[in-house]
Order: sequence, then C-alpha cells, then structure tokens
Amino acid sequence: MSIFHTATIACPSCGTEAALERVASVNADLRPDLRAAIVDGSFQAAECAKCGARLRLPPHLTFIELGRKMWIGAEPPSRIEEWEEVEAEIEAVYDGAFGERAPPSARELAGDVRPRLVFGWAALREKLIAADLGLDDITLELLKMSIMRNVDGPPIADQTELRLTGAEGDKLVFVWFEQLSEQQLARLDVPRDVYDGIIENPEPWAQLRDKLDGVFLVDLRRFIAGREVAKAA
Repeated sequence: MSIFHTATIACPSCGTEAALERVASVNADLRPDLRAAIVDGSFQAAECAKCGARLRLPPHLTFIELGRKMWIGAEPPSRIEEWEEVEAEIEAVYDGAFGERAPPSARELAGDVRPRLVFGWAALREKLIAADLGLDDITLELLKMSIMRNVDGPPIADQTELRLTGAEGDKLVFVWFEQLSEQQLARLDVPRDVYDGIIENPEPWAQLRDKLDGVFLVDLRRFIAGREVAKAA
C-alpha cells in the first residue's frame, strides 16, 4: 500500500506556509499514477497560493515496484554528504521488509528485487526512467563517468549532478541539475551506442563495476561526496 500524511512547507520566496500531502511509501504496482507523477515532476509539488512559486517537499520515502524488481529508499539531497550512514539506515529498513530479517513470505515475494538508495527527486526519477528504457543502472553510472572524462567543460560542482531524463531516437538525454533546487543547468544528448559499448567492452570498466555491484547507493556521487572525501579534499 501507499502511505500518506500531511506536512507543512514554507514558500522559499515569500515565506507563506502551505500544507502538502507527504508520501512515506509508494507501491507503484498498485498506484502507477504515483509513479507517473514522480517521472513528470508533479509528485509532492504545488504552487504557493500567495506568490505562485513552486513548492516541493523533499523525498523521504520508500518506492516499491516488485513487478520491475525495484525497491528504492529516497532521501533528501541535503543528506548526500552522510551517505555512508544513510546507506546503512536504508539497508536496515530493507532487511526488515524484504531482506534477512523479514518473514519468509516477504523474502519470497521480493525474489531477486534490486534494493537501491537515492538522494533527491532527480535521482529517483532517473532510476524509474532507466527501468522504462531497459537500462542497467550500474552501466548508466559508468556512462556518466565516461561523459565527465570526455566532455569539455562539464558544470561539475558540489551541488550539481548529471541525470538521465529520457531518450529521443537513438540518443539518451541527460541534464545537469542543481541538486537542491532541481534547476536545470545544461542538456547533453549521448548516442545510445556509447552505453552499448560499455556493455560490449566490459574489461576496462570491471574494477569500477565491482565497486557498484551489491551496494544500495548505485551512484557515482558515492565517490565524490561524503565526510571522508571532504577530509581528503
């Protein structure tokens, strides 16, 4: 089932408070409309009644779609620097629901579900779009690494991220976002052949793939964010 409750948010532009429906759990097998709202950006979003500014509650929910073997813990992007601790928290939640500490019936129901952790709406939306396009999310992160190495002047910063937003013809569409505001900074179209080439020539990527296999946070930001990274920097 999908679980709802009401939360209050203050408009970032004028300070007016508004009540929005916060969702703690989304079961997309039963509520595909909620999945569609996450993809189109309307989920947990509204306009300020006073000034018209866009309001959106940050994610703090679990997303379940067993038909696609998906279980995702989504957390606010402001928590990315503590991803190690959050990953441990989400793993414990999953273990109680479908993992080692779950009843046998729940483990059987989950089958070979792939548990994941994401930070922010753009990251959650990306996982769903990747599933729609039949893309492996680990290979997708390797593709992003290739993009960052080979594209001139990418807008890399502490609060920017590159996310898949769809496909057009034989191109995969990526957008650079400002993580907290979700502001779009730049678009990049990448031939699908580049993604396919990583699968067809796996050896150069084997070491990085191993680091993303079997973890909850399948995201290149695990290599560039966090307290230990900040200390090293």
